[in-house]
Amino acid sequence: MNHPIAMIPYANMAPYEALGPPEGCYFVHCAPRNSIEALKTGAVWAAAVPVGGLAALEGVVEPVGVFGIAAYREVMSVLFFSDRPFDQFKAPQSVRLTGESASSVRLLYLLLGYQNGFEMIPPLAGAGTQANGELLIGDAALKWLHLWEAKGEVKGFAHVTDMAAEWERWHHLPFVFARWVVRVDAPAQVRLNLEHWLARFEEQESALISLSAPKVAQRLDLPHDYVTRYLKVIRRCLTKEDQAGQEKFLAEWRRHGSSRAEVWFASEAYTSMTRTHSHE
Repeated sequence: MNHPIAMIPYANMAPYEALGPPEGCYFVHCAPRNSIEALKTGAVWAAAVPVGGLAALEGVVEPVGVFGIAAYREVMSVLFFSDRPFDQFKAPQSVRLTGESASSVRLLYLLLGYQNGFEMIPPLAGAGTQANGELLIGDAALKWLHLWEAKGEVKGFAHVTDMAAEWERWHHLPFVFARWVVRVDAPAQVRLNLEHWLARFEEQESALISLSAPKVAQRLDLPHDYVTRYLKVIRRCLTKEDQAGQEKFLAEWRRHGSSRAEVWFASEAYTSMTRTHSHE
């Protein structure tokens, strides 16, 4: 019997996917935010789930080793593009969020709050309106960054802020975007096969990056050296420093993720985005 495992269809996960699925399993492509609901409902047994969604999965999943997606000082694929420097970004300027993320949107909220105060968090731009800044993740962010590096602007935005770099500036720690987890009621063989698969990945990561780079470059129409640079930036076998960064983020969200934050995420400008992406 084959068992479904969520696989984020972004370049950062390509080395994992290049290994092929764990024995007795198959991959189901699932945007980061959607993997939370997929785990809740039992549509998949395991996933590299956004750290920002772990609270919603308490009692449902548990970590599998120390594997995931993390970055230190730069991530290149979780970016805030804006019409002014990040330290000048506050209400009444407006932001547009991605509907695919659970960690990155919370990270942006914290960083904006640190910079100019949580009472000055910018409102979300409505549909069809021009935003002063936009949060992008995954392949779209990677492609926008390449254009920005070549031209000094993209889509009218002259400034780009790497969210991992900004987090490191405040806390001197890496940021963990996702962790591999498995449902607590998963069959024992699924759990064992997943553990063996991740152990094989750790041994072969360098070769899997080399194998993935040309395929990602062709799919995204990006230079091979740029893609290789990116794939090597991502940390997939996490260190104690990464784990400290994850704990710091969770503590900061407990501290600052107040009712004001819930209003931000409950606004029509955000919920309409998440509905749009709910079937990806």
